[in-house]
Amino acid sequence: MATCFPFLPIWLSDIIGLNKTHTGIVFSCISLSAIAFQPVLGVISDKLGLKKHLLWIISVLLFLFAPFFLYVFAPLLKTNIWLGALSGGLYIGFVFSAGSGAIEAYIERVSRNSFFEYGKARMFGCLGWGLCASTGGILFGIDPSYVFWMGSAAALLLMLLLVVAKPKPNQTAQVMNALGANQPQITAKTVFNLFRQRRMWMFILYVIGVACVYDVFDQQFATFFKTFFATPQEGTRAFGFATTAGEICNAIIMFCSPWIINRIGAKNTLLIAGVIMATRIIGSSFATTAVEVIALKMLHALEVPFLLVGAFKYITGVFDTRLSATIYLIGFQFAKQSAAIFLSAFAGNMYDRIGFQETYLMLGCFVLAITVVSAFTLSSRREIVARSNTVEANQA
Repeated sequence: MATCFPFLPIWLSDIIGLNKTHTGIVFSCISLSAIAFQPVLGVISDKLGLKKHLLWIISVLLFLFAPFFLYVFAPLLKTNIWLGALSGGLYIGFVFSAGSGAIEAYIERVSRNSFFEYGKARMFGCLGWGLCASTGGILFGIDPSYVFWMGSAAALLLMLLLVVAKPKPNQTAQVMNALGANQPQITAKTVFNLFRQRRMWMFILYVIGVACVYDVFDQQFATFFKTFFATPQEGTRAFGFATTAGEICNAIIMFCSPWIINRIGAKNTLLIAGVIMATRIIGSSFATTAVEVIALKMLHALEVPFLLVGAFKYITGVFDTRLSATIYLIGFQFAKQSAAIFLSAFAGNMYDRIGFQETYLMLGCFVLAITVVSAFTLSSRREIVARSNTVEANQA
C-alpha cells in the first residue's frame, strides 16, 4: 500500500494531469469497488480461518501492480476519465482497500490464535510502510514508474512469506473442533442480525463520521503538502521522508499500544484517536509554513495505532469474536468506503471551489463533533458485562 496510496494523488495530478475534482472521482470509484468486495472478503475470511487461499489471490494481483498502472490504468485515464476511474477503482478497491483489510483481519486472527498482541505484529507493517515511503519519494523524483515496479517486487516477497508461514490452530481449539463444540455458525442470517444491534450502528456512526472523513482528508493531503515547498520535486521528497519518520514513530507506538489500550479500554482509545484526527485536520486549515504542515503530518503516527488496534479491541470486546473479520470488513472498512464514495467527490469539488484549508476546517469541525457524540454512544466492555449480568439476573 505504501507504493500506492501516499503518492497516488501526486501521480494523478502531476503525471496524468487530473484536476482535484477528477482525482476525487477516482477515489470515489475506489471506494465504490471496495464496498462491493469487503463484505464478501469478510465472510470468506471468517470461513477460511487460518487457510491462506485468499492471501494467495491478493498476492498474485499485487504482483501485477506495475503492469496494470503503467499499461492499463494510465492510458485509460488519459483517454476517458470514467473508464480509467472504474478500472482503477476495481483493481485498487479489491487489492488494496478490501485486500488489505482481509490481510489485517487474518493477521489479527493468527495473533489471537498464537497468543501474541496484534499491535506488535502490525508494527512491522508500519516499518515497511516507512521504508517504502522514503524510497518511493526518491524514486518518484527519478522516474515515477520505479515506484510501481518496487510494489510488484514486494509482492514476490509476500509470496515467499506465504510459502514459509504455516500457522496452526492452538491445541485447545483443536480439541474443541474435534468435539464439534467450536464449529463456526456463520450464515447470512448471522451477519444480518449484526445490523439489528444498536452498538453496531453506533460503531458505524463513529467509523463514518470520524475515520472516513479523516481518510478523505488524507487522500489529497500530499498535493496540499507540496504547496509549502519551492518545487513539486522537493515537496514530494519531503513528503516521502516525513512519511518515513512518521511510520517509524508509528511502529514504536504500535508496539506499545496494546499495553496502553488494555489499560484505558477500547472505547477511550477510539475517542482519543478521534481527538487526534480532529486536531490534525483543523490544524492543517491554519498551517502557514512547511514546519507546521510536517508537524501535523507526524500526528498520523499517533492516530493509526490508536484507531486500528483500538478498532480490533473494540470489535473483539463488544461483539462475537467468531465474526471479527466480518465485522471489521463490514462495520469498519465497508462503512468507511461506502461514505467515501460521496465524500471523496464532494471534498475534491470543494478543494477546487474554496481551497484546501477552508475545506479542512469544515471537515475537522465535523470530526470533532462526531467524536463528542461517540463518547455517549460507543459501548465499553464494562457496559456489555453489566448488561449481560442484568439480563441473567432477570432470567433467574
